[in-house]
Amino acid sequence: MTKSVVGKSVTRVDSFNKVTGNAYYTGDVKLHGMLHGKILMSPHPHARINNINISRAVKLPGVKAVITSIDTPQKKFGIFSSTRDQYPIAYDKVRFVGEPVAAVAAVDLETAEEALRLIDVDYEILPAVFDPKEALQEGAPQVHEEAGHNRCLDYTVTYGDLNDGFAKADLIREDTFKTEALAHCQLEPYVAVANFLPTGKLEVWVPSQSPFTKRAALARTMQMNLSDIRIHAIDIGGAFGGLSEMGSAEFCAAMLSKKAKRPVKVAFSREQTMIAYRQKHPMEITIKTGMTKDGLITAKDIQILADGGAYQSTAGIALTVPLIMFLGLYRIPNVSYKALRVYTNKGPRGAMRGHGNQQLRFADGAQMDLMARELGLDPLEVRLKNAVQTGDVLLNGAKVYSCGFTECLEKVAEKSGWKEKRESSPGTLKGIGIGTGIHICGFDLGIRSTSGAIIKFNEDGKVSLLTGNIDNGQGNKTMHTQIAAEILGLPLEDINIICGDTDLTPLDPGTYTMSSAYISGNAVLQASLDARNQLLTIAANELNVGTSELEIADGRVFIKENPERHMRMKEIIWAGYKAGKHVIGRGEWRPSNVTPVDWMNGKIDGQPTKAYSYGVVVAEVEVDPVTYKVKVTKTTAAHDCGYAINPKAIEGQFEGSVAFGIGQALSEGFVWENGRALNAGFLGYKLYLAEDMPPVESIIVESEDPFGPFGAKEAGVTVSIAAVEAAVNAVQDALQAKFDSIPITPEKIQQIITKG
Repeated sequence: MTKSVVGKSVTRVDSFNKVTGNAYYTGDVKLHGMLHGKILMSPHPHARINNINISRAVKLPGVKAVITSIDTPQKKFGIFSSTRDQYPIAYDKVRFVGEPVAAVAAVDLETAEEALRLIDVDYEILPAVFDPKEALQEGAPQVHEEAGHNRCLDYTVTYGDLNDGFAKADLIREDTFKTEALAHCQLEPYVAVANFLPTGKLEVWVPSQSPFTKRAALARTMQMNLSDIRIHAIDIGGAFGGLSEMGSAEFCAAMLSKKAKRPVKVAFSREQTMIAYRQKHPMEITIKTGMTKDGLITAKDIQILADGGAYQSTAGIALTVPLIMFLGLYRIPNVSYKALRVYTNKGPRGAMRGHGNQQLRFADGAQMDLMARELGLDPLEVRLKNAVQTGDVLLNGAKVYSCGFTECLEKVAEKSGWKEKRESSPGTLKGIGIGTGIHICGFDLGIRSTSGAIIKFNEDGKVSLLTGNIDNGQGNKTMHTQIAAEILGLPLEDINIICGDTDLTPLDPGTYTMSSAYISGNAVLQASLDARNQLLTIAANELNVGTSELEIADGRVFIKENPERHMRMKEIIWAGYKAGKHVIGRGEWRPSNVTPVDWMNGKIDGQPTKAYSYGVVVAEVEVDPVTYKVKVTKTTAAHDCGYAINPKAIEGQFEGSVAFGIGQALSEGFVWENGRALNAGFLGYKLYLAEDMPPVESIIVESEDPFGPFGAKEAGVTVSIAAVEAAVNAVQDALQAKFDSIPITPEKIQQIITKG
């Protein structure tokens, strides 16, 4: 069937408001009588709280509420019920610089800030630990005394026979690689507005990837009913995994509003946004690989040591996701994977684009290139030789139902001129490198794996589409509108999409785990099909024909053999009203036959996901011999997205993902001193800018997934994963050297060049 809306590059449905400055972000929310809230954060990485004296702050004119942990239900929060170990406001002690200890609400920002200075906290400074290896040593300071150790989570998973695999190898190599903690760097600082109504209802405006997850966390920590909390839909200035958990801003705003009986806005500074929420896990990754002389990988032994910071957060997911992805990328018969996450007195680490996958791909890909060089092989050919294919059954028993990985490799090599450029690059300070990426499209999260959607036709024949999914900037609103428009035969402008309002929209997993197309898109598809069937039934009765004789297109239902006999949507809707029938389509979808993952024990056997997407990036670089800076001169990226519902949006994801990846490879990372991030801010944190960006050549590969809506899968994140590896390998190629840590700074390059 010819498609009229999906598969077309269309202008995003939310673009007008954004380019005209009419987009409505949390910082724009203004309510009658609204107060300004501020949070007092710990200046110490580890200290016991002996006493908090708020008496002076309470007496300051203009202060309407002051809260500490004793004013709250003192309920801990976290991703899983077994891992809830963090108070929204510190109760007994603080475990990282930036942990909330009190909050105030005042008539203006200046008064709120002055009130913070009047709060006296009696801290008993405790020994702190900042290095995960030191945290594991006997006698190390205990971040959580009740645990008796600093081991947050550890497990080992083994497939095949490592000894046999290494015995078959012609080359065995073992390397250790390190990554640094990263900030999400959303352009929108973290802001929350809360209004506790006299009726007992709580309304919250907060940037969120998963409004239903935040509502659940607020309900637990505030001891309220879910139905009494409403998370409002709001525009979001970027997320990248950093807005999936509840934060202290929305909790403190809600508790202050409850106490002051007025709305409260809490706005973080840029520094607070970077240190007080979540960061990307820094990891030390040791890989031992066996490879035959013709490039076949026979065995891999992987050991990961992750610095988890002060709390559990996404511990199990961060350590398990890399293994799930790793098994789906290359055919390796023997694999051992040991993961250990450690508590330290740094900010809690959580979800960030790739969620551990990026770190492992950097390490594994860098070593793969080193081994190819040692064996005199082309790194591209090594990847092609070991690539997973459609129909493969992985070591954990999962089947790969769609896979355009090989096509991505071949097309990106051809488009970039890989062979010719690689042969001419050694010794020139110019290099070319390749990187690969994979990501799952949703996984089992219990009831949160289900997405629902509603199609409601209005009296004028136009549609309200209700979905719990959120658009963080990647174009989900447009994608879902296209799906509905295609099924219902309507132009995009006839569909008004309402997203992520917990009082109005059905439950949805949220915009992470790359599920917005695969899971939420399928729910929209099912709701649209349900509404379509209702339209056909009403029209068939009015036109006195069978539903099979009808077609929908161009805003009307017509008889296939006699298109002149038709009904416009408005006519059908009114005919339905007269018969007492309202056209309201309902859809829900969750992946079938998916095996729940035991995140805390790394048990992933079965089918943890039904869809994997793949990406490949080739990066070309030049190294300046004077400044030692790396300039990325060009990138070529290919991505298997299943089916491109909106090619223009996917190409936009390519560009953002390339920036995300090469920035992490070459410039981004926190600088620490005694648990404090010295470069928390856009001045010191070296985020890749538009002027740093190379040209991006985009290649869309369509593998037509059998379960995705119209065959669609995730779009974008695999390119960001591949771009890290590609940039590192390009620099390694330019200098014919090994880089075992990222970011690759000028200082590291200077050491390589000056050593000769």
